[in-house]
Amino acid sequence: MTFLVVGESIVDLIGAPGSWRFGAVAGGSPLNVAVALAALGRPVRFASEAGGDFFGDLLRDHLRRHGVGAGELEPGAATSLAFARVGEDGSATYDFRFGWGLTGPVSLDGVSCLHTGSLATLVEPGAGRVRRLMAEAAGAGLPVSYDPNIRPSLIGDRPDAVARVEECVRRARLVKASTEDLAWLYPSERDLDVARRWAGWPDERLVVVTRGAAGAVAVLGDAVIGCPAPAVDVADTVGAGDTFTAAYLAVLAGAELTPDRVAEALRQGCAAAAVACTREGAVPPSPGEIAAMLARLPR
Repeated sequence: MTFLVVGESIVDLIGAPGSWRFGAVAGGSPLNVAVALAALGRPVRFASEAGGDFFGDLLRDHLRRHGVGAGELEPGAATSLAFARVGEDGSATYDFRFGWGLTGPVSLDGVSCLHTGSLATLVEPGAGRVRRLMAEAAGAGLPVSYDPNIRPSLIGDRPDAVARVEECVRRARLVKASTEDLAWLYPSERDLDVARRWAGWPDERLVVVTRGAAGAVAVLGDAVIGCPAPAVDVADTVGAGDTFTAAYLAVLAGAELTPDRVAEALRQGCAAAAVACTREGAVPPSPGEIAAMLARLPR
């Protein structure tokens, strides 16, 4: 099972809780997913772009250190930046300096599962290319995974964003969204109602909703499957959702979607995300760390 992850790579400038001091770390939702998959021992390619600057060097070094090839990073004008200010409770708010083009070819040869989402599917000019790649993969019978990972300050008009997100959902077999994503997209609807609607569209798909400290819930056909989150001392939540995505994909991609398999994927995702929350930045957990956290989850 070889994963192809396509999307933005960003340097996160993460603030110390309650202060204006920032430290630079590699980030971007798709990059975090690729690195976390590699940490779980899954073969993964990562297609993105980065500038020929100090921050671009940071991204390339980060990918190599975590066993993800940097050969598919297109040269960009400047590396994108995200300033993450962390509150006293560990939650993060973001301010971006972001561009996204992705002009070069991306090969699906040898790929078993395509994952994408976030700004890469919503910010032009690169977003249109990524959505076409999703359609190409789905047409070739490859499972497509999608996470909207909404960043309101960068995606503009809500109705347009909803239309593009729904286009991506229809092309995906595996969809993960946070309750915050769905609240922005559909402010008058409950997250579970949206998940049921998405799951019920033609070409059945699994829809997972992550709810932070309340765990996660999934809709597969008529089944609704839930999982609690282990209680941990939170350092920050940066990358927790991406870590969940990698862990649940490692269980589900290429497998038959059954309620039991989905329940196990949710457990893995919630345990992995909990580990990520115990340390600063998007540091991927090892399989051993996830196993230790799983022992704290009820069956």
